[in-house]
Amino acid sequence: MLIKEDMDNKDFGTVDNLIVNYLGGSASQDEIRMLELWIGESDANREYFKQLKNIWEASFELPVSTDKALTKVLSQINIGRQSVSFWQFIQRVAAILFIPLLVSMLWMYSGSHKAANSTIVYNKVVAAFGTFSMIELPDGSKVWLNSGSSLRYPDKFNSDTRIVYLTGEAYFEVHSDESIPFLVNTPYFTVRATGTKFNVRAEKNFRTPSVTLVEGKVSVRKPNSVQNKGLITFLQPNQHMTYDTLTTHVTIQTEDTYKHVSWKDGKLVFRNDNISEVARRISLQYNVDIEIKGDRIKQFRYRATFEDEPLGELLRLLKISSPIDYSEVKPKVLPDGTFSRRKIIIFSTVN
Repeated sequence: MLIKEDMDNKDFGTVDNLIVNYLGGSASQDEIRMLELWIGESDANREYFKQLKNIWEASFELPVSTDKALTKVLSQINIGRQSVSFWQFIQRVAAILFIPLLVSMLWMYSGSHKAANSTIVYNKVVAAFGTFSMIELPDGSKVWLNSGSSLRYPDKFNSDTRIVYLTGEAYFEVHSDESIPFLVNTPYFTVRATGTKFNVRAEKNFRTPSVTLVEGKVSVRKPNSVQNKGLITFLQPNQHMTYDTLTTHVTIQTEDTYKHVSWKDGKLVFRNDNISEVARRISLQYNVDIEIKGDRIKQFRYRATFEDEPLGELLRLLKISSPIDYSEVKPKVLPDGTFSRRKIIIFSTVN
């Protein structure tokens, strides 16, 4: 039951005005004190205030004047001294709010139809450590996401550009559309393509992110650059670019690009790669932490291809091919009850 008690024998409209001013943020300190005193006089007063406050908050999201809507609610509820059931109250409120709600819906449909169509809903995919994921984008393009990497993309592309956001490493096979460029945004640069195949490596806090072009052509630009402004470089097929984020120096090599993209086929391909790169790839592929001890070992280079090899066998083969050895640190129980990752320490066997 909603009952509004008298306020020092004043008009009942006084309370309504105080509530409207309070909820609208225009009440003076004296009005606030008067309202607080009235609310504290009885549970019925407190309940009445709470219900009108709920109406106000429910109307807040509408693109109409909440002041006018609530004032109209208060003027037509006509509670006064009369006792009204809760459901009668709700029915009256619903009837009063229906018109502004209908106006709001029509406005949203007619006046904001274009804006509604341009609203973008993003999906985010994260590849678990030790695995990779394949994603098909709304335009038919395909993306292979490497271990520990994330890709954010819209549920549909607009008519001007196709934009995705990458942190980590991914291989792209972009559906050809010359009129709508495909943009891969990373923390370090943006790769622009139309229809092509390329690999992007851009982990967090990584000094030398890279782009490897397999087919077609791409341009690499500084983040948020417009047209040719901020251009870093163009790439041709079989070119591998590394970008030094500290010096902004760009290195481009023409080489067998498969070693940079073989991870998507479950393979590890090394072609004159140093132990640091070997360790990084093993770490991603097998979900282990690898620590390299000593400076001399960093000079060792490897040429090999591994496919479906158990980690122990792979490490054994590396040990046979160079003067290194390794030890294993078993996982430990962490404070939250989970286990730390398996850790491998690689070190040189020669001084």
